[in-house]
Amino acid sequence: MAQTGVFISYNHKDKKIAEAVVESLAGLSTNLEVFIDRAGIEGGDDYEAKISESIQKSQWFVFICSGGNKSEKDMSWCFYEAGQFRAKLERADQKDAVRDRICFLYDVDRPDQLSRYQGSLVSIRNRNDVLLNVDADNDDSLAYENTELFDFFENLLTNSTGISFRGIDDPNTRKAMRNGVRRITRAFVQNGANDFVGEDVFQPRISFMVPPPSQSAEGLTPTTVVTGEFNALPNIFTIAGTSTTWADIKAVASARSGNEMTPLWINDMETAARDLLLGKVPTQTDFLCLGNDGKFYRPIIARNLNFRNGARRCYVAFIPSRDRRFNLTFKTSLLLSALILSIRFRQRVLPLSDELNKNPKFPEKKKAELLQKLQQEIVLVEAEAEEFGLNPPKDEHDDPPLLNGFRDGPEKDFMREEIAKWSATRMQIFDKIKEAQTPTKDTTWSDAADVVTAGFVGLRAINSSFIDKLCNELLCAERIEATKAVPD
Repeated sequence: MAQTGVFISYNHKDKKIAEAVVESLAGLSTNLEVFIDRAGIEGGDDYEAKISESIQKSQWFVFICSGGNKSEKDMSWCFYEAGQFRAKLERADQKDAVRDRICFLYDVDRPDQLSRYQGSLVSIRNRNDVLLNVDADNDDSLAYENTELFDFFENLLTNSTGISFRGIDDPNTRKAMRNGVRRITRAFVQNGANDFVGEDVFQPRISFMVPPPSQSAEGLTPTTVVTGEFNALPNIFTIAGTSTTWADIKAVASARSGNEMTPLWINDMETAARDLLLGKVPTQTDFLCLGNDGKFYRPIIARNLNFRNGARRCYVAFIPSRDRRFNLTFKTSLLLSALILSIRFRQRVLPLSDELNKNPKFPEKKKAELLQKLQQEIVLVEAEAEEFGLNPPKDEHDDPPLLNGFRDGPEKDFMREEIAKWSATRMQIFDKIKEAQTPTKDTTWSDAADVVTAGFVGLRAINSSFIDKLCNELLCAERIEATKAVPD
């Protein structure tokens, strides 16, 4: 009986699969002569001439297509070989045989460019969803017969010539076919074991493209497209869908902050994006993001995808932060949280003001550094207040939540008056620092330092009074709550 040639075409990354196909076909019939485009070619031979000769001798052409449409492998040479095979059939007036004689074996998606040809899915489950034990060499389950690979072998044996090479009903033939299915399937599984097929996202995250470095490029601009995953945009920013712009995220976050300034995590993210643009390792922010769901999240730059042109896709995960909020329905909790924040203010903010006051002749650069640090520490204390549940008043007519912990009287009136004074001072300080940061303004850092120094006059003594009054009111509230807890 004449030999029937089968040409196997593959990318070098699929070499193990191609070898398993050759071995399996050789075990089916001695009448199958298998050609493989890189096997048996000796050094010095005319490579293309050798390949063309093998294609001319073949009646079948088989692609190895692991990875499907998502494959990053270069299959251009395989398509070149397939073109030679197709041309050979057309010259022999066998144009109708093109669809039947060009086959492909695939394991993920059916390749679009081969959809008109005969495809056989390679899977570890058969048509009845029975799991195949391909790792066991002694497994000879009949479940292998209910697969597309088994049908592929049957097609080769019965449709190559006018008569079948081997009797399909012969037990030994069927066993060889089952062994071939197991061998090829195992090769596909092992070959793609480390292939990237997808990612599970367990925390809300956003991503954006950082452009290649250039003189005009910026890391994050208002028009930068931001993609959200795991409901990040609706749950955290009240933005429907999965795509928005950085300007929209910034606007939502700023409006929610309640202190008329951009949240510092936003500023830190823009700084980190500029660092990425320069090829630096970004510094993670210390600040939290308040989500639309009322929870706090820590934005973490989790990973980058790097592109050959120097661009990067940056992924920012929003990790749920531990809930630090007190139960503010208890006066003791309300007063205790305010006491902690007053001490924070004393430790973090007042030393910076004192340093500016003691050194009025600091150079502009040093004043700028201290003033921006002071602003950052104030915002940090305010962010902690929100974490504790002490949200700012909705408008000027509302009392600060802290006053709910005080009894009516002069102590409460003092606290109300000083809180109102500080709110006005804070706004004036922040406005002046903003002016000093704006190149188009005439305000210098010395001007801003003068405003800060004037605004902080007597503030250390007021802070001490705050702490004393909070402690006194806390002790009183403790006694009242302890009395309520004692049974009659």
